[in-house]
Amino acid sequence: MRIGEGTLAERDGEFAALSRWWEEAAAGTGRLVLVGGDAGAGKTALIHEFGRRLGDVRLLSGSCEPLTTPPPLGPLRDMADALPAPLGELLLGTPDPVAVRRRLLDELRRGGTPTLVALDDAHWADEATLDLLRFLGRRLGGCPAMVVVAYRQDEVGPRHPLRVLAGDLAALPVVRRLTVPMLSEAAIARLAAGTGVDPAELHRRTGGNAFFVTQVLGDGRAAVPATVRDAVLARAARLGPGARDALDALACLGMRAAPWLVEAVSGRSAAELDECVERGMLTADHGAVAFRHELVRVAVEEAIGPGRAAHLHRRALAVLAARPPGEVEPARLADHAQRADDRAAVRAYAPLAAQRASALGAHKEAAAHLRRALDVLGGTPPADRAGLLEELGRQCHLADDLEAALRAREQAADAWRAAGDERRRAGALAGLAITAAHLAREIPRGEKACDEALGLLTALPPGPELALACAVRGKLAAMAFRNAEAITWGERLLAMAGEDAGPPQRALALLAIGIGRAQEGDVAGLDLIGQSVRLLRETSADDQAGLGYFWLQLICVTRRWYREAERWYGEALAFTDEHGQEIWRQWLRAFRARAMLDQGRWDEAEALASEVLRTAGADDGRKMLSMVVLGRLRARRGDADPRPLLSRVHAAMVTAEPVVGWIIGSTPALAETAAYAGESDRVRAIVTSALPAAEKQGEPWLVGELAHWLSHADGPATVPALAAEPYRLQLSGHRREAAERWQQIGCPYESATALADSPEEGALREALAAFDGLGARPMRDITARRLRRLGVRDIPRRPVRAAGPEGLSAREQEVLTLLADGLRNAEMAEALFLSRRTVEHHVAAVLRKLGVDNRGEAARYARRNGVAVR
Repeated sequence: MRIGEGTLAERDGEFAALSRWWEEAAAGTGRLVLVGGDAGAGKTALIHEFGRRLGDVRLLSGSCEPLTTPPPLGPLRDMADALPAPLGELLLGTPDPVAVRRRLLDELRRGGTPTLVALDDAHWADEATLDLLRFLGRRLGGCPAMVVVAYRQDEVGPRHPLRVLAGDLAALPVVRRLTVPMLSEAAIARLAAGTGVDPAELHRRTGGNAFFVTQVLGDGRAAVPATVRDAVLARAARLGPGARDALDALACLGMRAAPWLVEAVSGRSAAELDECVERGMLTADHGAVAFRHELVRVAVEEAIGPGRAAHLHRRALAVLAARPPGEVEPARLADHAQRADDRAAVRAYAPLAAQRASALGAHKEAAAHLRRALDVLGGTPPADRAGLLEELGRQCHLADDLEAALRAREQAADAWRAAGDERRRAGALAGLAITAAHLAREIPRGEKACDEALGLLTALPPGPELALACAVRGKLAAMAFRNAEAITWGERLLAMAGEDAGPPQRALALLAIGIGRAQEGDVAGLDLIGQSVRLLRETSADDQAGLGYFWLQLICVTRRWYREAERWYGEALAFTDEHGQEIWRQWLRAFRARAMLDQGRWDEAEALASEVLRTAGADDGRKMLSMVVLGRLRARRGDADPRPLLSRVHAAMVTAEPVVGWIIGSTPALAETAAYAGESDRVRAIVTSALPAAEKQGEPWLVGELAHWLSHADGPATVPALAAEPYRLQLSGHRREAAERWQQIGCPYESATALADSPEEGALREALAAFDGLGARPMRDITARRLRRLGVRDIPRRPVRAAGPEGLSAREQEVLTLLADGLRNAEMAEALFLSRRTVEHHVAAVLRKLGVDNRGEAARYARRNGVAVR
């Protein structure tokens, strides 16, 4: 369908883009449109006008709120009345977030009238809402629906959750981006015609801010206020006292509220509220009154004195707390309690708000509520504080704030000791060990905590805390490649439970046993882990099931069982995506990136590793593993210097390197980089200090690789008996057999390096061709030099690497995408894990290749041509 011809000032291009995408969505190819712009640029007005012109379509709209801690799925609750009864009623309770996502998707997939979903102010979105958008973005392609998400670009930095979400979804074909610019002086001149306002002065004062412009022109005065706040308060000053009281009350309640609530809180009549509407300060729609813009609400709220503001929040709390159970979000009650400085009410409502947020998957918000409760505990019993701290640790862990989780769980253990509850203290220590294991570099700390927990529990009757501690100890042993010990812990867990073991305990035992057996080379161990995952899924232990999938990928990739890795990857990714488990999904992608690196699929490896680095919230093993993948890619391609990246990982992992170095791999990566640079002394220094510990640990692939790189520095060396077979063959001089074995496994680069060690021309030519095919310039050049030393003259020239659109490399396309998002060089360097100087070179190359003069023109090119990271 076509949109009407009329437009808002200077918004023809934006309307045309939205119209084009709507036609695609209405035809069954859904779209997720990210609409950015500064506060007051006119994003909301654009979207509302666009929806109005569509006519006979289903419109679902909701907004995120600027509460201290926003209520989970707040925008969806705004839509509840317009949704079918089952989904609308589900939202008013405490629903399963997976069920909410599925039902909403089913609703959007239905035929008939296409659906426009408008979600405003997404820069304030809670974690559950962002998970919903991520879920929809990956599935919207077959829906007759368009989801439009508006946000303030000036409030979304490089690490903002919405920026992370946008980067995560950037490559999806359903995603479109639109930026709403400020108004030009010419547009303001057209709007101001006949008002007596100087357009040039209006443009200078407002900077083209569409909302500010409309406020000034709507006021009917020729003088232009200095700020939006001045413009708003000048209009508010002309309200009667009763109307101003009503306006103040609504400012404390939020962007919109039912008239009866404003009247109850302000103590003023409906007539005085009507005056606010008549004077243009508020709008009335769908049984509610609302501010025309958040900038108006903020200006009014900031003008209220602190004493009067606290009084209004106390009134709001009293009115809302008296409503029927479930009608008012606990987050709203907790917010009013805090602003009213009612500590008892905060203690009552903040834990309830945390409980609801956690149930809906908004773990960051749950942690914020728990901190709020802890701040006002005062002289309550130590056990109350310990319980809140333990739950805070759990929520921080689930929110991917692992450093905070570690601190909270440590404090919880201390608090339980002070409370005299050794069992609960042991449970907190086991939780601490779980978080430490996820951080990777804190694994020694986790082992110590787990041992302490086991020591406490052996003196007490068996319980769930002991089962958890045994399971954690088994996994820590497996991470250290102590496989027999992992199996023993799993068998102890089974024996301890006996024949009456429930599915969760049996699943944890099977997980430890399966991990130990699989890491020892028994592929059947994977089936035990699979059984564990199925049991955990049946009992809705979803996070533990995600852990099982993590181990399946870790083992398959580190054992180089790529066929099995492929088998489990799709199932694991679908599960984590369906359940909003972004942390486990990132772990899966990190291991997938390593598998792609090993299998010569380097562009895919780079894209996946970069995605993890952009989206991971914690500086843990996911990032370390991804940085090693990118470092090795840079080394093998001869790109930017990989040593700063690899050294950063090595330094961070110094305490955990003896334990999980075989998983992360920074030591062999540094040795490889030094070998390409011809730094034999450096290779020798790296390997000789690491090889004895690796041999003691017994992980065969790490032992083999370290011995391989040492041979490059020292020549032929003793072949470690523990080394994996391809390395043993290669180190023993059986280079052709080693190359064939590497090919059978699925590692073309390692196969070529085995051939490159050969003194035979034929083998070196094969290696050269393989390196050319992979784009491995350093080893290609090394092999070419070896051929020349043999007297070979007809050596093919190095091929030119293929480029993307406009001749942009993959990295330059990524830089262009971030340019379109408005990131500065320093922010791009942080997001891409590059130096600022390297980013400057990439930006200069992008501008040169596109033939544009500045970053703004490059950003417009990206938006116009749909450039995204692929």
